[in-house]
Amino acid sequence: MDNYEQLKADNKRLKKRNEWLEKDNHELNKEIEAAYERIHQLTIKIEEMF
Repeated sequence: MDNYEQLKADNKRLKKRNEWLEKDNHELNKEIEAAYERIHQLTIKIEEMF
């Protein structure tokens, strides 16, 4: 395989890896947002107790 073909193959592999990372990042961001919302709701409940 010449350099050009190797670069094309590497580029294709890296693009796919980037897609996976973007998807994972999106899912993690959703989990973080949900956790912040739970913390916010718990903070409100604690404040209501006092």
